[in-house]
Amino acid sequence: LEVTSQSDSVIDAKAMTSHSAQLGPVALVGAGPGDPELLTLRALRKLEAADVVLHDSLIPEEVLNFVPKTSKLINVGKRCGDVKDRGLQQQEIHDLMLVNSRRGCKVVRLKCGDPFIFGRGGEELEFLAEHQVPCEVVPGITSALGAAASCQVPLTHRGFSTNHLHFCVGQSKAKSLPDLEWCEMARRAMKQTAVFYMGLKLLDQICAKLREHGAPDDTPMMLVESATSSREQSLHATLATMPDEIVKQQFGSGGPVLIILGPTASFPAHLDRLREKDIGAHPAAKRRRLIEADQFSADAADA
Repeated sequence: LEVTSQSDSVIDAKAMTSHSAQLGPVALVGAGPGDPELLTLRALRKLEAADVVLHDSLIPEEVLNFVPKTSKLINVGKRCGDVKDRGLQQQEIHDLMLVNSRRGCKVVRLKCGDPFIFGRGGEELEFLAEHQVPCEVVPGITSALGAAASCQVPLTHRGFSTNHLHFCVGQSKAKSLPDLEWCEMARRAMKQTAVFYMGLKLLDQICAKLREHGAPDDTPMMLVESATSSREQSLHATLATMPDEIVKQQFGSGGPVLIILGPTASFPAHLDRLREKDIGAHPAAKRRRLIEADQFSADAADA
């Protein structure tokens, strides 16, 4: 297995301008949120058939091990806060996809999470279309869904009056607060779940902006770092207390962090209360419920 980094990859100008008899296909593949077992079967098949894999830096080693040893791995990843010119870096990724396609290779652009949720998959798809490169998109589990499952936090719940879900980015290209409908987000703070990607560095400003527009101070908030991986950790607080809680708990070890805001961010505590309540229930009543549930399952199986 040949492994290179993006800086080591030399884009052949001749290959960039030449056209092979048949362009190799490019697949934009979502690798999921971190746990290798959350990789889809289709993603696995694309990796096993790839000649060249251009991958993000946070892709787990266990996922990269699915790539054949005869194939070429190129790390094209960038981390939030990288001082490199991100526009140029993205163009380099475009060029690498094109040059390897023109060599007739089967190319996989392996991306964290899902290619179309803050993954620049749309930009890469536009570039490939402009150059007539055959392309397929393989969806992946985005980190918000992975974190929700791993932390047992439903993103919608009728009992919590959260019937709306809002995915947003936590910082703009200029590393400042994004241009969001802050007034509307604040107004709906207790009626929806908002998930901020890449917002940890501006968390203080996000909290201040929402409170400034009237979001309740006691709106539940949680942070999830490195969701679904062995390094996952979470922190629960409120819109008003989270900035101080991060400092107090020394939260964060450098992994990607999601911010989840809304009533269901407190769901793990709600589950704990239910479990404690059940433990205190009368043993006979508890046994009766289990027998009834077992009988219900048996009746359903016979139907």
